[in-house]
Amino acid sequence: MDQTKSYRKHLSTLIKILIAAGIIYWLVQSGKLNFSALKSMLSPVPFILGTVLLGLSFIFATLRWGVLLKTQNIEARTWPLLKLTLIGTFFNYAMPGGVGGDLVKAFYFYKEQTDSKVAAISSVAVDRILGLYTMVLMALVVMIYDFQHIQSSVILHKLFFIFCLIFFVFTLTLFLLFTRKYFFQSKIQKILELLPKKEKFIKLYTSTQLYGSSPWRLLQVVGYSLIAQIAGIFFLILAGQVSGLAENAKWSTYFLVAPLGFMATAVPISPAGIGVGQAAFYFLFNNYLGYKSELGPTIITAMQIFQMSFGLIGAFFYLQRKEKSVQVLDMT
Repeated sequence: MDQTKSYRKHLSTLIKILIAAGIIYWLVQSGKLNFSALKSMLSPVPFILGTVLLGLSFIFATLRWGVLLKTQNIEARTWPLLKLTLIGTFFNYAMPGGVGGDLVKAFYFYKEQTDSKVAAISSVAVDRILGLYTMVLMALVVMIYDFQHIQSSVILHKLFFIFCLIFFVFTLTLFLLFTRKYFFQSKIQKILELLPKKEKFIKLYTSTQLYGSSPWRLLQVVGYSLIAQIAGIFFLILAGQVSGLAENAKWSTYFLVAPLGFMATAVPISPAGIGVGQAAFYFLFNNYLGYKSELGPTIITAMQIFQMSFGLIGAFFYLQRKEKSVQVLDMT
């Protein structure tokens, strides 16, 4: 039975890698992805600026996680959390989808905080949910700001209403997770008691409720998330400018397209959203700009390459951990 599950897992991984490779191949062959334009990001000034911007994005994403852990009465230093974030980034590329790294982060944090298993899982899950929530929020704000342009495109107009619905569902979900009102708590408890392994789900729900006990910390989390995403968007703007493909693309274009595109890369279809991100950015940029351009796939590829470099740093920290584990075993 275990062998069958292992075969299915490997087959699923292979299929997702093939999907990513197929999309990239199609984009390159059809001239929709300009690899030559990526070389400009390797020049000293763009390279340093790009590294700093993505570095800031990782740092503020780590600070966001740290605030959530404080809500669980867990004091964790930023540097060890940053190392876990980078290890997670490495596994985003080593495992299919953008959530593989989250699971690894939770696992290694639990190994260090053996009495905080539920907190490790809930903090990583809520961190991911609030990150996606701020993406939707940012996209909606830009859509409202540039609503006249949104109305000029049927596709963008539909996307606006879809994201209004997504924002409503997210807000309602977060309210139900964080609310301290007994009426809602009792109803959710009754639903959880119907599930298999109900004790685990109830513990997770109880842990999740703690995040709603401090509105100030929730605002901090949203603020850090916005800063992390804005740093990532400025990376895309930088990549667009130095690539020579930006043409008449306004900053508002990036601030609208990027959150939507980032959400697409979070879907576990391919490792770290490779391929899926290129297709999503190509579709979104072309619809927003009103003409065909290589800009979208090119700049998200640049970001993924830089993120992969940070992931390699994470791989170094991961190997350090494995080496320490081996040393401990040898001593015993």
